[in-house]
Amino acid sequence: MPVLTHHFSGPRGLHDFRRAVRRSLVSQAVEARDPAGFRARLSTADVGPTRLVSVTVAALHARQTGQRSPGGVFLLLGAKADGRIRHRFGVEPVVPGRLVVVPGGEPFEVDYPAVAKLLFVVLPPVLVEARYAALDAAIRSAPLDPAGRALGRQLPHLMTAAGATEDPARRRDLASVFAVVLDLLLDGTLGDTRGGPHLALRLAAERLVEDHLTEPDLSVAWLASQLAVSVRQLHRAFADNGHGHGPAGYIRLRRLQACARDLIGSPMSASELAYRYQFASASHFGAAFRAHFGSSPGRWRAEAAADGHGFDSVAARL
Repeated sequence: MPVLTHHFSGPRGLHDFRRAVRRSLVSQAVEARDPAGFRARLSTADVGPTRLVSVTVAALHARQTGQRSPGGVFLLLGAKADGRIRHRFGVEPVVPGRLVVVPGGEPFEVDYPAVAKLLFVVLPPVLVEARYAALDAAIRSAPLDPAGRALGRQLPHLMTAAGATEDPARRRDLASVFAVVLDLLLDGTLGDTRGGPHLALRLAAERLVEDHLTEPDLSVAWLASQLAVSVRQLHRAFADNGHGHGPAGYIRLRRLQACARDLIGSPMSASELAYRYQFASASHFGAAFRAHFGSSPGRWRAEAAADGHGFDSVAARL
């Protein structure tokens, strides 16, 4: 199948662009900052079971409210972009040299204040379930190391190569090469995305943590009870998770990150956040925050206010 490329301009082009995005990527509401001057180019190619989508688009805002069925995932690489994606756990930058993982069914809003060049890798549910189950969790992002940036630059070339041949054997070879490149890119950026026998249990525990961060009952024993496993099994599931935390440490980490987010995005005081996220006291929260972020809650909030960028200036530190 050749690379299919479409060009869009003006209000009618914006309407057609929305339809093209819905067919090739994910259903979302797309609003252009300047509909009359809207310009976009969208190219797609299938490489094995994976779809590559290259987009160059004028400044826009897009929103996805989560109607899509869970299981599919798309990866976002900002080749030339200065945007951000806001989701239920915070904000991630969409910039060159950074990989954003967006699972199906996760609501988000994304802003590109200027022309952006983006590359999407769309992984269908069957591939995620069979090979990349660890990606089907929360939206997250991570910086690419030098090897990851080099691998990311190969994806458009593989996309072009896949579209340039109709020979089935050669297309299979290209799909195999692409799978290796994708594995190296993901593993070097996010750790082992294929996981072992405890992966499903750990992901289920992490989802429960995200949904109950403010509740006093949240604990390792409560998680084990909710998941009908022993505390020992839960510790085993977290033993090789890529972030170095057991279940108790993960709960603490996510609560601290939620506090860091809310210090910027809400008017709540440090004392109120300590109470909201179940820290023993304001002083206990302050000490834990300084130990993790190297800054007091007050200074964290003041630095974000001083540079005027809020979430964008500190998202990478979360």
